[in-house]
This record gives sequence, C-alpha cells and structure tokens, in this order.
Amino acid sequence: MTILHQQLVEAILMEVQSGKLRVGAKLPPEADYASELGVSRSTLRLAFAELERVGVLQRKKRAGTTIIADRPKSLFNMSTTGLHELLSLGRDTDLALSGTTTVQTDAVPQLHGYDSETGHWLEINGTRTLPGEAKPFNSTRIYVPARYAGIEHVLKQSEPSIFRIIEERFDLAVGRVSQSAQAIHCPGDVAEVIGLEPGAPALQIVAQLYDRKGILMEISVATFDPNRFQLQTDVKID
Repeated sequence: MTILHQQLVEAILMEVQSGKLRVGAKLPPEADYASELGVSRSTLRLAFAELERVGVLQRKKRAGTTIIADRPKSLFNMSTTGLHELLSLGRDTDLALSGTTTVQTDAVPQLHGYDSETGHWLEINGTRTLPGEAKPFNSTRIYVPARYAGIEHVLKQSEPSIFRIIEERFDLAVGRVSQSAQAIHCPGDVAEVIGLEPGAPALQIVAQLYDRKGILMEISVATFDPNRFQLQTDVKID
C-alpha cells in the first residue's frame, strides 16, 4: 500500500472512530466520494479494499459500501521473508496446551513418509489466541518424534513453541522449515474451537522443522480462522 492509500485508510478510520461516519451507514458512490475526498477512484478503491480486508467496510454489488465496524479486526500476519519471520507465530503468540497423547505413524496422514525411531510420536494439542481476544484463531497439533518425546514431562500449560523446548533440551537449532498451506473444510471439532461453522473454509498449514543437520524435530498441523490470519510472502529476485 502506498503512502497516499495508507493516509486515506487512516483518514476514513478516524472519521468512523470519531462518530462522524457511523457503523451501519452507507458511504457515497465511489465517483462522488473520490471527488469529495480529492483522490482518484483507483486510490479510493485500494483504500476500500484494505478497509474491507480488516473488517471495517463491506462492499456488495448494487448495495454499495457499508461501514460494519468502528475498528480493524485483530489479524495475525505471518511474513515469510526469512526463517526468523517464518517462526514468528511461536514468537508472538503463546500455545495454550490442551493435552498430549502417543500416536502411530500410520494413524496420521501428515506423518506418512516420515520416520520416528519407535514408529510412535508424541502428539501435543493446543490453541493460539490473539491478544485481547477470548476465542482462539488457531488449533494446532504438533508431532514430536520419539527421540525428543521426553519433553512431555517438562511441558507447561502454555508455551511459546514446542521446537524451542527441543532446542533448549537437546542443544539444537532450527536450520530449515518446510511448509505447505491449503484451503480445507474445517472439521467440526476444530470449528467449535476457533469459532467457525463446521465445514466452513479454513486455512491449514503443515510444517516440518529440521535442525541444522537436517534431522526432523517436529511436524505441526495448524488450522486457522482465515478471517484472523494472514500469510504474507515477500521475495526479492536478484
């Protein structure tokens, strides 16, 4: 977003938060509003798109643009410009643990093709919640191979991340992360936890974390409310 777009977004937000523009009100047609604000229609459209993305505006064909909230919704943004940013979820939010169990490799589709010394994995379940919110935006299952399963006895009720515990206990460091993201129909048990309807669209990210020698440390399967999570990629081509 350019400086002009950002300034326009902030100006509209200020008018909404001051009460000059009220929640539920419709904004003027684009051409009229752009003229009133002294900006181009393309600039206004980009600002509207940003305000819609953060949940302040709702745009519908033939119905116009409506103000639906007086402040942007909470949104976790995970950038993927590098390893540090890729691991930001575990740095910026805590994982509230709900339980652990032991599973076999063939019992979990995401474990197929990966080895654990005993054929068993420590499964750790938890959720992540945005600051100031009660409903989690994420439900996570983490699978730890048998060689690191001893961490189960040192887990607390809330942990920033599981891989950090493995790093500290076994004197390791994450050297590589491989992840894939896909849209899914949210399973009923997960939907209830993150506040979606069963079968609603959700984002699932499956990640494999390896140490600097290429040895697998954990596999995580995280399901997100797509309205409260954003995955951003910024790649520079030399």
